Amino acid sequence: MLSLTESLVDKLNYHGKTYQLDLAFDTVLKFYELLDDDNLEDSEKISVAFEMFMGFTPDDADFAIAVFQKINQYIAKQPYGDEGEPNVDGNGQAVTPQKYYSFTQDAEAIYASFREQYGINLLQERGKLHWDEFKALFAGLGPNTYFQRIVEIRTRDTSKLEGQALNDTLKSQQYYELNENKTEKAREQQFTGFMNTLKAWAQS
Repeated sequence: MLSLTESLVDKLNYHGKTYQLDLAFDTVLKFYELLDDDNLEDSEKISVAFEMFMGFTPDDADFAIAVFQKINQYIAKQPYGDEGEPNVDGNGQAVTPQKYYSFTQDAEAIYASFREQYGINLLQERGKLHWDEFKALFAGLGPNTYFQRIVEIRTRDTSKLEGQALNDTLKSQQYYELNENKTEKAREQQFTGFMNTLKAWAQS
């Protein structure tokens, strides 16, 4: 998580030894894309992920598991904690909030919004802009940026709209609809599956 008094995290300590980490924003985004890649087996994803973050695939199973737990906890960490009590449906079951953006599908809108608001060319920042910096800037994108206008359309309440206004909004929501809505719980389950494969690999 970004700190104004401490250096950006780019190293990991394990049993007294320090390892360099690649936590550039594009590396983290590639990792999330890797989790979504149906063309690779989880065992292949493990090797690719280690190469992405650390530049090698370790032989030590305990090390491998500990490292990915630490990396996942770090990149998923939010500055303001959780969002309070979970929402529940009519049956009292917890309802996970729906995601309204995709780093992959909304890549062009995010790129355009960073250029518009910050004057930052994300293509030129690959390998340089730290994940913590990217995450803070991403969270600070204003309501008039291209990306946030798309999010506003996706989250717009249509219950009180009618006529042409309703028709136009539904068309816009359909146009900008995500190909695949990912929830936070789905992301957690996805990573859990990845970790289970990693543990199975470690015990083999």
